[in-house]
Amino acid sequence: MIFNSHVSLLQVSAFLILSLIFFLFLLRALAARTRQTGGRSDGRSRVGILLQSLGIASAGFGFIAVRLGPPSTINLIETAAVVVLMGGSVALFALSSRALGRNWSLVARTRSDHELVRSGPYAHVRHPIYLGMLLFLIAMAVAFRHWPQLLVAIPIFLVGTRIRTRLEDQLLEQSFGQEFIAYRNSTPALLPRLSA
Repeated sequence: MIFNSHVSLLQVSAFLILSLIFFLFLLRALAARTRQTGGRSDGRSRVGILLQSLGIASAGFGFIAVRLGPPSTINLIETAAVVVLMGGSVALFALSSRALGRNWSLVARTRSDHELVRSGPYAHVRHPIYLGMLLFLIAMAVAFRHWPQLLVAIPIFLVGTRIRTRLEDQLLEQSFGQEFIAYRNSTPALLPRLSA
C-alpha cells in the first residue's frame, strides 16, 4: 500500500520548526509596532481575525498518527510540500511586515502618517500577509494529513479574510482616495496574477 494514514516525524518536524520561525517573525513585528498616531481604525476587523484563527485551528484539529520509522515516498513528497508552503508563508510574512514597517497592525487601521505601501510583496497582491496565512493553513493540513479538514478550514478562513480585506481597503480608500483606487484596480487582493 503506497498511501498510509501515518505522517512521518520528518514532515511534522518540518512544519513545527518553520512554524516557530513564522511566530518569531510575528513576535518581531508585534514588538516593532509603534503607538498609533491619529488616523482611523475599525474594530470590526476583530471578527475577521477570529474567523481566520478558527479556520487555521480547524485545519490542525484532529488525530495525528506519527510514524517513527523511515518516511515513505509519499511522506517525503508531503514533507517537501510542507517546506515549500511554509517557506512561502514565512517569506511572505517577513517581507510584508518589513515593507509595512510602522503601518503594520493586527486590526484594520490607518495612521495620520500612514503610507500606501506598493513595494515588495505589495507590488503583486494587496494583502500578502493573508496569503501567507493561507499557505500556513494548507501546510498544516498537509503536515498532519488533515485533508478533509480543508473543506471547513479554507471557507472559514476566506470569510474572515474577506471581512478584513474589505475593511482595510475601505480605510485605505478613505485615506488615499484615487491613489488607492488605482492600486486596488491594478493589484489583486489575495492571489497574484499568473501572467504579466
